[in-house]
Amino acid sequence: MAEHTTYDDVIQSFHSSFQDKKIIPDTLEKEWFLKAVGKYSFEISELNYDDDSKEFSESLNRYVIDTLAVMMKKYYQQRELSKVNKRVSIVGKDLSINSGMSSSKYAENELEKAQSEMSEMIYKQTPSAYD
Repeated sequence: MAEHTTYDDVIQSFHSSFQDKKIIPDTLEKEWFLKAVGKYSFEISELNYDDDSKEFSESLNRYVIDTLAVMMKKYYQQRELSKVNKRVSIVGKDLSINSGMSSSKYAENELEKAQSEMSEMIYKQTPSAYD
């Protein structure tokens, strides 16, 4: 019998999808994970996750694990876009910084890419009306 899928399995897939120079706080990753599980459970199929054991009630296939990771990446990219937008519009009495919005556009493109990938993965797993 296959082992149950764990929180760490999903986190590993999430981390493999990008490279970040800064360490992401565990509590923030956990929040994104829980949001992804909730979204997946609502939009596709119920997932039973036990926070105490940090395991799902079953062994999830690779595509489901990667879908959860992409959902987490979308939340990550939303946060990055917010951070970049705040950074590019710093204006003070003696200081004004404006990067010409290139950083913001890059972050927005990354978010759109993550959103598109997530939507496609969800679509491919959603049961058709004919099932």
